[in-house]
This record gives sequence, C-alpha cells and structure tokens, in this order.
Amino acid sequence: MNSFLKYTLARLGLLAATFGLAWLAGLRGIWLYVLAFLGSGVISLLVLDNQRASMGGSVTNFFTRINDRIDADTRKEDID
Repeated sequence: MNSFLKYTLARLGLLAATFGLAWLAGLRGIWLYVLAFLGSGVISLLVLDNQRASMGGSVTNFFTRINDRIDADTRKEDID
C-alpha cells in the first residue's frame, strides 16, 4: 500500500474517532463537526508526522518523474 493511501486512511480514521468521541461526549449539530475536524487535524499534526513526511516524499518523487519525462520529450523534439 502506498504512503499516500496509508496517510489518507489514517486521517480518516482519526476523523471518525474524534467524531465518535465528540458524539459520545454529547456534542451535536455544527459543534460536533467543528470539533471533529479541528481535533483530528491537531492530533494528526502530532501523531502522523512520519506518515506525512513519507507521503510528501512520494508525491515529490511522482512529480519529479513526470517533469523528467516532459524534459526528455522536449529535448527529443529539439533534436528532431
């Protein structure tokens, strides 16, 4: 499983967990959603640092490969 998918699933899991905890605590309405999103965001900053760095590296490598292919094609067209 690639790092992007792992990070995304971890973020969704944190959102579901904070949503469930806030609901069990008695929050309803807009405050339930606000606390769930903000809480999961703060927790992910603390807990998912390694996964986020890994995902960032994967995304960077992906776009680097695309740019390299574009550059190679451009050089090939210049030669022809």
